[in-house]
Amino acid sequence: MLSLQGLAFHVNRDITHQSMINFASFTQSELISILGSHSTLLPKDCHGISTDSRNVQKGNLYIPLKGEQFDGHGFIQDAISKGAIGAVIQMDSLHMVHDLSAIPHIIVENSLHALGSLAQFHRMRFDIPIIAVAGAAGKTSTKDCAAHVLGTYKNTLKTNANYNNQIGVPLTMLMLDEEHEAAIIEIGTNEPGEIAILSNMLKPTHGLITNIGKEHLEKLIDLDGVEKEETALYEYLEQCGGARLINMNDERLSAYAKGPRFLTYALDKQADIHATWKLDHQGFVELELCMAHATMHAHVQVPGKVGALTAIASACIGYSCGLTLSQITQALETYQAPLYTGYGRMAKTMIDDIVVLNDSYNANPASMMTALETLTAMPCIGKHIALLGDMRELGTSSQEEHRTLLQQVLQFCDVCIVTGEEFSRAYASIESLSADIIHAEDIGQCAQLINQLAHSGDIVLIKGSRGIKLERVLEQWRELRILSE
Repeated sequence: MLSLQGLAFHVNRDITHQSMINFASFTQSELISILGSHSTLLPKDCHGISTDSRNVQKGNLYIPLKGEQFDGHGFIQDAISKGAIGAVIQMDSLHMVHDLSAIPHIIVENSLHALGSLAQFHRMRFDIPIIAVAGAAGKTSTKDCAAHVLGTYKNTLKTNANYNNQIGVPLTMLMLDEEHEAAIIEIGTNEPGEIAILSNMLKPTHGLITNIGKEHLEKLIDLDGVEKEETALYEYLEQCGGARLINMNDERLSAYAKGPRFLTYALDKQADIHATWKLDHQGFVELELCMAHATMHAHVQVPGKVGALTAIASACIGYSCGLTLSQITQALETYQAPLYTGYGRMAKTMIDDIVVLNDSYNANPASMMTALETLTAMPCIGKHIALLGDMRELGTSSQEEHRTLLQQVLQFCDVCIVTGEEFSRAYASIESLSADIIHAEDIGQCAQLINQLAHSGDIVLIKGSRGIKLERVLEQWRELRILSE
C-alpha cells in the first residue's frame, strides 16, 4: 500500500481540470479489493476515473480530492448528474455529501491515497518499459525529448506538461491502455518522501535523475537532503531489479554508477553513452554521439548547453529501451520542443532581430546556472543580457543563494536585470555592485529596461520562478516595441 504519512497535499481545481481523460476500467470486485467495501451502496463496474466533476464522462468513478482551500466533495452531485457511476468519499468530508444513501460510494481514509492505489493496480496490468524522470532541473524538457525519441518507434505515453505530483502521476498512469508500448513519466518533489511514494506507485522499470541541485530547500534543507530525496528513485530500482540511468556529469549522481543494472551518460567525458557538442550559428546543438563503439552526428533543434544535456539524457533512455544509435540520432534530428502557453522552457523566440531565450517557467540555483551557461555559450554579435527573477522555496538559504548569483552573474552576461523580493534584499545587501547589474521594482520596469537595453544582435535570457511569472515581461516588451514603431 502507498504511504502518505506526514505529507501535505495542495489541490488546485484548475490544475485537475486539465484534459487527462482516461478509460481505465475496474470491476466492482476489483474496487472492493483495492479500496475496501465501507459503503451502504457500492458502485458497479466503472470505466474511467475522474477527479474533476467538470470533465466527468459517463461510467466514470468520481474521486473528489481535498486540499487546503478546496474540497471536491462539494461537487459529487454534479459528477453523478453527468453520468458518474459513483464516488470515492474521504471519511472527514462525509458531512459535505447530501443524501449519501442514494449515491453509490466507497468511504476511504484518504481519497488521494485511493487515486494512487487505483493507478498502481492499473499500472500492473502492463508489462512494458516505464521510465521515471526525476531531478532538480530539466525533468520536463528531458521527458518531452525522450518521449519523442522513444515515441518515434514505439507508442509512448508521456506526462502532460509537468503534472509530476501525487495527482498528476496517477492520472497519467490511468491513461495507459493496451496500445501503449512504453511510458515516460515525470516525477517531482517538494518535500521528503514524495519520490519514494511516486516510485512505489509507478513501479518504473527504468529511472533517470537529471541532476542534484538546490531545490525546495525549505523542506529538503540542503544538497544532502535533495540527494537523499531524488535518489529514492534509484533505491527503488535497485530493490526491484530496474535499470538506473546515471548522469556522469553530476558529481553526486556519478557516485551511484556501481552495482547491477545501470547505464551511464555524459557530455565531454567517458560513459556508456557520451557525446561531444558544439552550437551552430543559431545556437542549436550539434552532437557527436557515441555508444557501443559507434559514432553518429545529430543536429538537434534545442538551444545551448540545456539542449545538449536534454539530448544526451534522451539518447540514454532510448538506448536503454533497445533503440539503435541510428534510430536515436534520426529521432533527435526531428525533435521540436513543445510550445507551452506563455511561459517557456528554454524556448528560443525572436523579437525583431533580438534572440530571446524564454525560460520563465521556473528557477532554482542549479537550473539558473545551467541557463546562464547556455546564454554565454550562444553565438552573439551583440550583448548577452540576463533578466532574472527570484528563485523561490530556498528557505534559510535564499539570501545567500541570491547574493552568490549576483556576485557571479557577470561572468555569464554583459548586463543583468533582477527583480523580485529575494533579489531586492540581496541587491541591497551588497556594496559596490557593478552598474551592469540593475534592480527593477516590478514587471513593468523590467519591460521598460529591457526595451531600452536590448538592441539588434543581442541575446536575452528570461528566467525566474513560477511565482514571478516573467513571461509577462515578454508580453509587455512586445507591446512597447509595437508602440514605438
